[in-house]
Amino acid sequence: MQPRHRNALGEIAVANEPDRAEDETAHKLMLAGMELFGQYGFKGTTTRMIAEAADSNIGSIAYYFDNKTGLYHAIARHIAQRMRDVFGFNDERPPTEASDRDQALAQLELIVRRMVRQFAQAPEARRWLMLVIREQANPSEAFDILYEETFERVHVHLTRLIAVVMDRSPDEHRVIIEAHTIMGQIVFFLVGRFPLLRRLGLEGEFPPEVVDTVEQVVISHLHALAFTTKG
Repeated sequence: MQPRHRNALGEIAVANEPDRAEDETAHKLMLAGMELFGQYGFKGTTTRMIAEAADSNIGSIAYYFDNKTGLYHAIARHIAQRMRDVFGFNDERPPTEASDRDQALAQLELIVRRMVRQFAQAPEARRWLMLVIREQANPSEAFDILYEETFERVHVHLTRLIAVVMDRSPDEHRVIIEAHTIMGQIVFFLVGRFPLLRRLGLEGEFPPEVVDTVEQVVISHLHALAFTTKG
């Protein structure tokens, strides 16, 4: 068998073409784990459940990820990378700082549009959001991975942009909380999708016009920050 190694996402990267089936198996285990961990939590999810959902055998989890914890952490690293992609964070090119209010608003609008499209429309986000929510409610070592690799970096950047818009220091608690609130508003469109759909008299997915309205509402909140007075 050809040498294998774990890539940056904790997945298995294989050396030769014939081993692609192994890479696919590792990917299926991660997808199955992501879904089940989000639904039942780490303790409530067994390796047998994951293996059956991935149409694999229990030994494959130990083979690729050492154990259930190794798989869970690999999934956390994968989610962290995908979230950085959504927010437009390139590891090789850090986000540019805004020099004035208009530039800060433009950058914030771009981030909001990316987030809304991902959280309101992309099926992938639904697979990992419940796991992320569980980790925020009851943090484990996986939370440290998510926080250090994505949450902190994104939150700090949003806070700096909002500080420019509000003409305040990015270290002020009010500014940090405003950044957290903006992120929370968008995430809740996914978490609370069913009550909102029912309230709107809709079923299934958010139609494009609703997604457009969500963008407009959140962006209007961003612009309102420019008129928030100190005190």
